[in-house]
Amino acid sequence: MPTVDLDGCHWCRHFVDDPQQLEDALPGLTILSSAWGSTRGRAGLCACHETWQDPVTGCPDFEPAPAATFRERAACVTKR
Repeated sequence: MPTVDLDGCHWCRHFVDDPQQLEDALPGLTILSSAWGSTRGRAGLCACHETWQDPVTGCPDFEPAPAATFRERAACVTKR
């Protein structure tokens, strides 16, 4: 099982947390709110397990996201 020193699912290639991708994947999401809102927090979709979740560590199916994604997400985290 791979171990990760970063932020668990948030850095996995299977984790989808882009608001536009979330709204495309879950069309009913915009009925009550938006994936762009702060109430979503850091939650996203695990494309591997098809679950909605807060990013956590310890998944045996973790695969690092491509380097470009690391840079984009790191910029996102520092803006908060």
